[in-house]
Amino acid sequence: MTPTATPAALALWELVRTGVHVRFGPLSLSWQNAGVDLRQCQDAAAADGSLRSVDTPDLRALAQLDALGRFRPNKAAVQTGSARAVSWQEFADRQRGMYRHVSSLLEPEAEQVARAGCHPGCCLRRRLWKVGERECEAPAEKTMVPCLEPCALVLELARREQKASASDERAQVTLNQGELALLDRLFDLAIGTGDPLLREGDLGDPLNPRRVLMLREKLLPWLPMREWTRPG
Repeated sequence: MTPTATPAALALWELVRTGVHVRFGPLSLSWQNAGVDLRQCQDAAAADGSLRSVDTPDLRALAQLDALGRFRPNKAAVQTGSARAVSWQEFADRQRGMYRHVSSLLEPEAEQVARAGCHPGCCLRRRLWKVGERECEAPAEKTMVPCLEPCALVLELARREQKASASDERAQVTLNQGELALLDRLFDLAIGTGDPLLREGDLGDPLNPRRVLMLREKLLPWLPMREWTRPG
């Protein structure tokens, strides 16, 4: 089979050829010596001799699996134009089966789900879909890879939140400012030093970063006012 280049890939190629340094998802692309220098973003400034070269035929396997042999989720590329971002409510209203109740989430709850599920520490794609009239993510917050509708991980996070919201089980806890500051620090540690063996899609694990971020969203009005730590 003869390999073919998609219009989106060709557009990206032409952009890099103009000399623009592009950050595309976890990749850094720049034009070097009449060719493309492609690296992971964390290696963008590393010396050439410190990196391992990968032959072109091996790139697909490298993109499919991480260093532990696990499948890399959320690989995506879209050339914008006629593509339209779907709002949260439109997306939620068309769900059926086990996800049929996510449309009952109130707008503030859905926004919490969006911020936790699409946090820069969890996903590099820029969220273009909105919750109500609230603003989507700014270009500077993410890479140029767009996200046009909620992914399966956000949908599952929303299902869990809707189920929890519908439950009658509630608890009241009183904490002082020092305890809240400690709790905020524990959130940082849980998000930034998570278990490397924990699968991203395992939202049943209470230590899943998206679960931790969801809890932090609920407590955010009481936590110390400061810039959030962005892991990764």
